[in-house]
Amino acid sequence: MSPQLSLREKWGYGVADLGAALSYNAINFFLLFFLIEIVGLRPALAGLVLLSARLIDAVTDPLMGMITDRTRSRWGRRKPYIWAGAVPFGITFALLWTVPDASQATMFILAALAVALHVVVFTMVQVPYMALTPELAPEYSERTALTSYRVGFSTLASLLAAAAPPLLVALLNSGQGLPQDARYGWVGMGIIFGALMSLSYLVMAATVRERRTLQVPFGALNLWQEYRSAFAVFGYPQVLLLFMVVTIGLGIVSSILPFYLVSAIRLSPGEQTGILGLLFGVAILALPAWNILSARAGKKAAFTAGLLILSLSLVLLVTLSPPGYLSLVLLLFTVLAGLGVATVLLFPWAMLPDVVEFDELKTGQRREGLLYSIFTFGQKLAFALGAFLNAQMLELVGYQRGAIEQSAQAVLGIQWMIGPVASAAFLVAVLMVWRYPITKAKHEEARAALARRQP
Repeated sequence: MSPQLSLREKWGYGVADLGAALSYNAINFFLLFFLIEIVGLRPALAGLVLLSARLIDAVTDPLMGMITDRTRSRWGRRKPYIWAGAVPFGITFALLWTVPDASQATMFILAALAVALHVVVFTMVQVPYMALTPELAPEYSERTALTSYRVGFSTLASLLAAAAPPLLVALLNSGQGLPQDARYGWVGMGIIFGALMSLSYLVMAATVRERRTLQVPFGALNLWQEYRSAFAVFGYPQVLLLFMVVTIGLGIVSSILPFYLVSAIRLSPGEQTGILGLLFGVAILALPAWNILSARAGKKAAFTAGLLILSLSLVLLVTLSPPGYLSLVLLLFTVLAGLGVATVLLFPWAMLPDVVEFDELKTGQRREGLLYSIFTFGQKLAFALGAFLNAQMLELVGYQRGAIEQSAQAVLGIQWMIGPVASAAFLVAVLMVWRYPITKAKHEEARAALARRQP
């Protein structure tokens, strides 16, 4: 019987995802916009910047997971890496927003290098952090509860990352007598967010105590063999593919939303902050309700309801919202979208830990680091694919940097991506949810079989 987590540890564990989500969502919401509108990169090149870092993640994410699984130290398997990477994590984030004015080739190379450096440090802290979930909460329902703490902080950070930059950049630039699109405000935003990100991981490392688990010795490190073996684990390929599909949809929505609010709806920075804040504010408030519904109806039913709400609300939002002002229709469907976003943020991460016991039954080893690292890579790749698709669409429809009014073709392309295209991804995910093989009963059987193995 594992010792029950204290409230202090639950809050301490959750707070680290404030840093992860600040980075993750600021990049997903605004880096494409920043590279195109502020730096001046062509949309096609800006999309490649975001996608190129995923080639590094394909190696570093599973490698980091395997390293932490094999680590033996007096400080634990996971926390030494979090301590070491917390401060560099914030510093490398700030560097993302310092790309200088230069030729297209130079700006592309510098932006790609900055993103690559940041994602390596992101892997260093986030993979071991996420791998703590099944160790801290071994029971099926307890994992959903613990994940809700993490997702609560994550959604709060998503709110800040999505809503604060337009207003923060405008305020910082205004203080210097600079126009809204000047780079000074973006650099300031990077420094402020970077400091918060580093602090969140340091607080978690100081608050949460790692649980010692019974360890079977690992063999020699074989990256390809370990990587391939993970896909033979019961339920793992299904939950990974499900997560990637919903994340592609979320990546499309998040990275095109700033363009939609500016070019299609034509809102001011303050109004953009209000809409983005409403979206994630509703998601935060909805988490306890989804948690309760999940406990009563099951994860599949709750997740399905959220996906259907999100898909429908996006189509109605782009179809019915009038341009030029902050309408009641836009507010209403933003609220509905926030309800659906909460489930996308919560349930995949609540479903993943249940795979760990099936892996242990098959291999006799605790490989949380490997399983979470591949999941994290899938998340980053899926978001990058969503942003990449948006960038190629903007290039195709002739999006004009700095134009107050875009062409009808450009506006239509933006509306299609945030509405029907993203909604289609969420509808595909509904079908995948109902084909997911792990249930509460099967998970309890797996835990019982493991208990019988204990001496």
